[in-house]
Amino acid sequence: MTLRELPAESTSFIGRTSELATVSRLLSQARLITLTGPGGVGKTRIAVRAAGQSEVRFPDGVCLVPLSSLRDPALLPNTIAGALDLPEQGAATATIDVVAGYLRDKRLLLVLDTCEHLVNACAEVADVLLRNAPDLRVLATSRQPLDVLGEHAVQVAPLPVPEPGERVRTDQDGALALFADRAAAVAPRFRITPDNAELAGALCRRLDGIPLAIELAVVRLRALPLEEIMARLDRRFGLLTGGSRSALPRHQTLEATIGWSHELCDETERLLWARLSVFAGEFGLESAEAVCAGGALAEDEILRTLISLVDQSIVVHVDHGSGARYRLLDTIREYGAAKLTASGEARQIQARHREHYLQMAKSFDRAWTGPDQVPWIRRLRTEQANLRVALESFLDRQSTAAAGLDLARTLWGYWVCTGLLGEGCYWLRRGLELNQSATSDRVHALSLLVWYLDLRGERADTLPLLAEAKRMAVQIGDEEGLAWATSYETHTRYFRGDTSDGPAGMTAARNRLEELGDIRGVIITGFQLGFFHIVNGDLPAAVAVCDDSLARIDDPAECWSRSWALWVKSIALWAQGGHEGAVACMRDGIRMKRELRDLMGIAHFLEGLGWHACEHDQFARAASLFGAADGIWRMSVAEARFGIAMLHDFHNKAQETAQGALGVQRFTAAFEEGAAMGLDEAVALALDELPRGGSWDQLSPREKQVATLVAEGLTNREIADRLVIAKRTADTHVEHILAKLGFTSRGQITELLSAGPPGRGERHPSWTTSVPGDPLQGGPGQGPGAS
Repeated sequence: MTLRELPAESTSFIGRTSELATVSRLLSQARLITLTGPGGVGKTRIAVRAAGQSEVRFPDGVCLVPLSSLRDPALLPNTIAGALDLPEQGAATATIDVVAGYLRDKRLLLVLDTCEHLVNACAEVADVLLRNAPDLRVLATSRQPLDVLGEHAVQVAPLPVPEPGERVRTDQDGALALFADRAAAVAPRFRITPDNAELAGALCRRLDGIPLAIELAVVRLRALPLEEIMARLDRRFGLLTGGSRSALPRHQTLEATIGWSHELCDETERLLWARLSVFAGEFGLESAEAVCAGGALAEDEILRTLISLVDQSIVVHVDHGSGARYRLLDTIREYGAAKLTASGEARQIQARHREHYLQMAKSFDRAWTGPDQVPWIRRLRTEQANLRVALESFLDRQSTAAAGLDLARTLWGYWVCTGLLGEGCYWLRRGLELNQSATSDRVHALSLLVWYLDLRGERADTLPLLAEAKRMAVQIGDEEGLAWATSYETHTRYFRGDTSDGPAGMTAARNRLEELGDIRGVIITGFQLGFFHIVNGDLPAAVAVCDDSLARIDDPAECWSRSWALWVKSIALWAQGGHEGAVACMRDGIRMKRELRDLMGIAHFLEGLGWHACEHDQFARAASLFGAADGIWRMSVAEARFGIAMLHDFHNKAQETAQGALGVQRFTAAFEEGAAMGLDEAVALALDELPRGGSWDQLSPREKQVATLVAEGLTNREIADRLVIAKRTADTHVEHILAKLGFTSRGQITELLSAGPPGRGERHPSWTTSVPGDPLQGGPGQGPGAS
């Protein structure tokens, strides 16, 4: 699975040499390290820097899990699964078990950032994961230890400050070095000189060396001389501590600094700061305008005020490829939330926030089968923290619970496409518990819950839920809800082994949806009907109904329904013997699934393209495609290939052929390599998009010897034992071989040497290409990808 990259550092990293050395040492000795300290002291920066420096120790990656925006501890396992890119439409096991199963054989560093508000949940989850994954390391940041057996707590102290009378230097690590660095960025004309060095040092002492406090104070150099900044802070600290400067607690230091920044804001800036505290994680300008405008803060003032808060380091600007986003640091958000509560506006602004995200979800639902589907999915992924806050806010009280159920139901396309079916079930269940009245929302929510549970493999007691949905739909006259409930009932009966009335039940539902004018429903139930035609052996009918659904999709930018229709059609064509047409559908479909990051769909297309590779003697490639699909299925769906006997037969035949050609050891090595692939690499392999190879003659004699052993299926440890060299030396040889040949995987070496070593000077094909004449690539007179 592909892990998100660690965030780039937007400002220079100052100091912390000792802390980084301590964390580095502990990562080789301890399994759980927690960085503790007050807010604003720099725990997150140290954790991210330490993780980046330690990446080479963790061949399975470093995964950062930001927790500041998570408020419901029940969703902690889901959040970790999301950071690991694990979908949640998995088998009937708890999400924490899915995560533990994925990590069991991984050498990976998990960074849990900002645990203090979820300390018990983080402790329990860390304990479970560490017990189940022997090579896992967890690096946490928290204002207090997790108190888990074996935990090593590292207290992060403020940066060192110059003592009174000590010669002040900025070329050493410490608070003054940070002050000088940030001052150069925000006020280019300002310099620390012999005349002001003592005052700068005194300011750092006044701020107790807390990095966030220093950065907030430095921003004021744009408008105020250093002397005035110091004077204003002196007055504020005197008020806060009753004049007892020597007994100044550090948490009061930070509060005083933030409070001083608050005082220096104008009324409009203070108001926006307080209102922005309702957002979790990042937010966009449009959302800020919708939620925060009103009263003394006009909508057309939001942008100007937001920019001003960015300039003052109150709001952090986050530059995404999709547009500008913003966020508040945790300590800044907490301060703003306290001000919002004191103002008496908290309930009103929270109501605006949840209503805004309900309307956003409704806009997404309306656009779900339109041209903006992919941008909408990407947008909602960035808004996940705010969607959770909105759902929690709605479902936290009976008076707004109906709207909460509406929101959970309206996000159906998001839950399905992103693989967050477990979370979808969680919110639907909460909403259904609070909303027992007969409503259309309850009808649809019951049906969706059954569908999600079936996909997850949790199939106990779902038929009574559908019976209630159908009964309620009749009671309130919800014809569309009744048609959907009928279609889901067909699904759930199939998952229980009853396929006899599948086509009839789905056809009835589809016809009724068409009568009601629900074209989206007609499209979706169309390819679902094709699925049941395949199960019952009517392959021409399956192709026809999929073509009908495809013809009804107006915009080629719609990916979700189109790609599933292409998948069902590809299976029907393959079963009929029309393999070239089937593969064309598979290639088009997997490109769409890649755009959506729809893992369940990608797995099914990888499987089919594996059959095709095997048919053209690309056996190592086929094995890795099967492994990549299996890696997703083991984490995502209850049964590989939807449990369809015909698909199992196709798979078994191809796998037996590939295994017979490669031998068990080489097949297993290629399969396991595919299972460890990142999503993009697996899709690139399926589409023949991996880099072409270099020259065999570039390898040294020893490297050729090592390459031959790799092709025999030996691990690096086995190669080292065979050649009587250190494993590290074998690792290096394999890395050099891959780099010289332009390969990304050992399986490509296997494929290269499957017919014997290349001749001298030969420019060999990569794993994803074929020898001349191979119909997979096209021989003389054929263009590439002729199939």
